[in-house]
Amino acid sequence: MPESNQLPPLPLDYANPRDLPDGPVRWYLWIPIAVCLFLLCIGLSISFLFPILDGPGSVYAQQSDESAAHLRAIGQAITMYSMDHNGAYPDSFQTILLNEAVTSDIFILPRSTDTPATGPTTQTVADQLTAGGHLSYVYLGSGLTVNMATAKTIVAYQISPIPGFGTNVLFGDGHVETVDAATIAKIIARAASGQFPVTMPSP
Repeated sequence: MPESNQLPPLPLDYANPRDLPDGPVRWYLWIPIAVCLFLLCIGLSISFLFPILDGPGSVYAQQSDESAAHLRAIGQAITMYSMDHNGAYPDSFQTILLNEAVTSDIFILPRSTDTPATGPTTQTVADQLTAGGHLSYVYLGSGLTVNMATAKTIVAYQISPIPGFGTNVLFGDGHVETVDAATIAKIIARAASGQFPVTMPSP
């Protein structure tokens, strides 16, 4: 018989796993890992799509901060108006819009269903403010003067409370506070009773 050029197979070295023969793939061992990865992906998706609605970094917190910024901008516009009118406050939001360098978006609560009033002229925009859906704040400053307005005098407040954060209120000195449901109810009652000026109720 002709001699074979093939070398005999090397003996298996069972001390070295690399030399072990391949066994059947146990695919079912990957099921728990796959399930964990799936749940992790779902959790990450929810965290990105639905941010936490409370806490300092939440959507509601941002909405409250933005609303407070709008009220402060309204307060600054009132100050500018009073400087040009012998210390008198404007009689309405429309008067602020017609006389100061502001836009209609500061009169709406950010991230709400209200939308800025629009129109071809500033007068048209001002007329639209009270047409519904374009005004998120109540003005209580009509008749006030700079000398009358204090840190306790309420000039304007947010109509709809923000869940978990309350209602923003603008005061005569220009600062904004967030008050709870009981406090805003007292403020509304004072305004409805004809109290003038409307002041912050005691705790």
